Amino acid sequence: AYAAAVGTQTDRRHNVPLLIALVAIVLIWLMPDIETGALDAGPRPDEAYRALVVDPAPGPDPEAPGGAENDVIIEFREGPREGQQTRATVALLIGSLGTHELEAGDEVVVTIAEDFSGDEFIAVNEPDRLPVLGLLVLLFALTMILVGGWQGLRALVALGLTVVLVIKLFVPLILEGVPPVPLAVALATLVTITTVLLTEGWTRVGGVAIVGTVGGLVITAILASLTVGAVTFGQATVGQIAFFELPSGELLDGGAVLLAAIILGTVGVLDDVTVTQSATVEELAHRSQHGAGTLWRRGLRVGRSHIAATTNTLFMAYVGASLPAIIFIIAVAEPPLLTLNRELLALEVVRTLVGSIGIVLAMPLTTVIAAWVFARRSTIEAERGG
Repeated sequence: AYAAAVGTQTDRRHNVPLLIALVAIVLIWLMPDIETGALDAGPRPDEAYRALVVDPAPGPDPEAPGGAENDVIIEFREGPREGQQTRATVALLIGSLGTHELEAGDEVVVTIAEDFSGDEFIAVNEPDRLPVLGLLVLLFALTMILVGGWQGLRALVALGLTVVLVIKLFVPLILEGVPPVPLAVALATLVTITTVLLTEGWTRVGGVAIVGTVGGLVITAILASLTVGAVTFGQATVGQIAFFELPSGELLDGGAVLLAAIILGTVGVLDDVTVTQSATVEELAHRSQHGAGTLWRRGLRVGRSHIAATTNTLFMAYVGASLPAIIFIIAVAEPPLLTLNRELLALEVVRTLVGSIGIVLAMPLTTVIAAWVFARRSTIEAERGG
């Protein structure tokens, strides 16, 4: 009966933040898009639609003598031209995919823009990946629910809220001129609170983990600011966003965006470390009547093993994301140290080391907070029992 009562209480504790998160996802998704001025800088397609290849080899365009052989006939599948067929130039730049590989029935994405003369230019830019991506998302969701049960469902809701916040608020606010670094810290804090409440509920373990994670985020933000300013990264690390113009007339600060990326890239691992440390210390306090000092030392032993694995995980995640560029750079015959000095490689070193330092320091910080909280709770419970 006691186990059933505890289980019911735990479910209720989880259901409240779950419902709040679901409502928040719907409300944020339905809110009007924030108007951004940065996207007006530089050339970009006016429109983009999904389409179907009808004829992959229609021959030269009779209205364009001497050229335009790299064309296909497509039919729009959406938008104001849905059902209409027209000629489009193939501009695929992915792998070895070319005009001769397109077949009738292939699903593609076409863009409509103006050329230098002001005439309409329709191009096939991408294969339509949405069906495959949709199946992959569905498979991921089913796997999470089947294996993780309610815990997996709550994790999916937390992930959904994070995605919505990034798409609907975080990126548009950056393009409106809001400083990326404090915005990233605020978003990471909100994501941390939501994730911990959904997975741990309204508990002391969750509260300690949130405080420890926020402390680690602040440390990471400060260290990242100092490091990126000293290393001096250029356009290669931020790409075309370096030319985006904000409503104020200033260019988007690519360095600040890079700092925000480092902060957001660390928060997931930080959550894992702080929740584990908090739960570990609580369990140690529950099994004994040790003081805060003993709990801190014993919790630290567990944490040292944990951070060794998480630091390697962080490094491999960054390497995996930039592997093609890293292979290309290393393939160039240069002295090892000069290769390491290359901007893209130096960026991965900075991201890994800054993130790891934040994680490593968040571990003892969370442990000392947890030791004080749970030792004090054990003392109070012992006095009440006496």
